[in-house]
Amino acid sequence: LFIEANTSIAEHYESREFGKAMREIMALADKANQYIDEKKPWLIAKEPERAAELHEVSSMGINLFRLLTAYLKPVLPVMAQHAEVFLNIDPMVWPDQSQPLTGHTINPFQPLMTRVDPEKIAAVVDASKENLQKTETPKPRKFDPISESITFDDFAKLDLRIAKIINAEPIEGADKLLQLTVDIGDETRNIFAGIKSAYSPEDLIGRLTLVVANLQPRKMRFGMSEGMVLAAGPGGKDIWLLSPDPGAVPGMRVK
Repeated sequence: LFIEANTSIAEHYESREFGKAMREIMALADKANQYIDEKKPWLIAKEPERAAELHEVSSMGINLFRLLTAYLKPVLPVMAQHAEVFLNIDPMVWPDQSQPLTGHTINPFQPLMTRVDPEKIAAVVDASKENLQKTETPKPRKFDPISESITFDDFAKLDLRIAKIINAEPIEGADKLLQLTVDIGDETRNIFAGIKSAYSPEDLIGRLTLVVANLQPRKMRFGMSEGMVLAAGPGGKDIWLLSPDPGAVPGMRVK
């Protein structure tokens, strides 16, 4: 069976169909493992009278290993070289490995590969994370960070309304504030807004905007502020009042 596999595996290699070649090799490796598992040489070794049988099974296992290594040599050349030293053979020229080793002395076994220690892998991963953290340069932020998450119930407590600014006046002694009178449908409110640096009072009259209608009134030096208009921007001249699309009317709730 292994000898017959030479041709198809060689064709897969030549056509660069490495996936197909690997699948065939792994299938053969499964058959080799099945043979060893069925014969159980570790049990035979416990019975001195079965020494000849042990030699036959072990020899077959070594020859199966030799053939599998020959198949894998194109993709695992270093391991194949170590196997050649262990088997005490000339460099394998695959697929010319059809004749089994008989009457042949091999060298003392040396591990061809070592098992990967999960703890060492974890240490390498942790070290790479530390190095990545050291080398990464934080990107400068363009905007304020997102605030802490709130629940939908928290959001539902806000009563946002469409408001129409029906009057706007500067406040004597206030550098940033304008006094707005807004219509929110069934009533009017007095609101102090820190937008003086970006808007002239006359440009605001008649404009629709959004206000927090259920904000607790706040007593200020200039009077009572009964809500908050919503605006975006960092401040100074870079302030933009939020406005609804045409069709919205004062008093509508924003959801």
